Amino acid sequence: MRKGSEPGGWRPPRVEAVREGSPCRGAVKEGDLLLDIGGRRPLDVLDVMDMGEQSRVRLRLRRGRREIARVIRKPCGYPLSIVFDEAVFDGVRRCSNRCVFCFVDQMPPGLRASLYLKDDDYRLSFLYGNFITLNNLTPQDEERIIRMRISPLYVSLHTTDPALRCEIMGGKAEKGLRLLRGLLQAGLEIHLQVVVCPGLNDGAELRRTFRQVMEEYGTAASLAVVPVGLTRFSERLPRALRPHDPATAAAVLDAVGEFQGKALENLGSRLFYAADEFYLLAGRELPGEEEYEGYPQLENGVGMVRKLVREISREARKSVQCEPVRGVLTGTLAEAVLRQALESAGCPGVELVPVRNRLMGETVTVSGLMAGKDVISALLEARPSPKELLLPENALRDGRFIDDLTPREVEEATGYRIVPCPVDGGALLGMLCGRGGADA
Repeated sequence: MRKGSEPGGWRPPRVEAVREGSPCRGAVKEGDLLLDIGGRRPLDVLDVMDMGEQSRVRLRLRRGRREIARVIRKPCGYPLSIVFDEAVFDGVRRCSNRCVFCFVDQMPPGLRASLYLKDDDYRLSFLYGNFITLNNLTPQDEERIIRMRISPLYVSLHTTDPALRCEIMGGKAEKGLRLLRGLLQAGLEIHLQVVVCPGLNDGAELRRTFRQVMEEYGTAASLAVVPVGLTRFSERLPRALRPHDPATAAAVLDAVGEFQGKALENLGSRLFYAADEFYLLAGRELPGEEEYEGYPQLENGVGMVRKLVREISREARKSVQCEPVRGVLTGTLAEAVLRQALESAGCPGVELVPVRNRLMGETVTVSGLMAGKDVISALLEARPSPKELLLPENALRDGRFIDDLTPREVEEATGYRIVPCPVDGGALLGMLCGRGGADA
């Protein structure tokens, strides 16, 4: 979010680029501020897309200290193709819920400010796949979403019981259930998630949620169940929660399997999916690729490991066998599965360096939350033989770890070269054997 921008506080968006082939090339320049389109202030890039549909579009811009007007003529429906510095211009809508498991409330102090931002903005859900609650939508928001067909949207459900949803979210969360039904009835694509907390919304409550989803929200595109994430700072939460163990993970998988079968029979889709972490924690085999039905919630950790294993196997079948020349940094939970996949692909002997998460606590096991200092500790303790190690690129954002260290700073502290690698099995296998990534 632009510095100084608050909810309700509009700021003119800055043009970062004008794409090749844009009808605005020559008329709009990088650094221009967009003041209005046809006399109306756009609130976000969705407004820009909507307002820019016509064959004649009048833009008012600020260039330096001057205000200028430009009329863009183009085929009706042809996009303006302007890239702005932000997606929303009136401030990100903040989350007003007080969820009992809020991950942001469990963040350690001293990290970059963006990690503490709690958003609940339907526009970011559409643009980036952020999960929202729908609890803060106004009637105007609902009308706009339906009118502009803003979907897919990603909604945190957690339970279909209005009272329990209010208890979990700490507010009037039953409103979101009503709005969810309205958006689904309007034919929008909605993906749901349930963060499962042992003793709160698991067991009979989870089965009741599944049952009601099939009965009342059956046109949803998918529902993912994910385990509650608890850091070593979880004592800050408003109530005591406990992490999942193999028994609770197995119980969740049993419920998912039961209702997948019912949904497949009644709705023609499995609908319900469990995060990879449940399978790894319970020690159960991952479902086959076809059971993920196109991976509708891959970014939510559903099917990512299966996809990676499949890609490794596919790459191994079409590539000549080679000796690994690099090692791999990995989260602790996926280490065993990754090792088995590489051995099955004819690439044994790869040095895997599991990174224990000391920053947030060792119950946090995913690679996307690795801290640079923890990577340094892991390398200095393991002292792997390869001097280059692959790092899942989802551990970096804007080239930095979650604790704001850069790969270069890790390299300077350890003497090991860090090579970011796409979360893709084919790329992983190729880069392990020295194909690609030399200048990463």
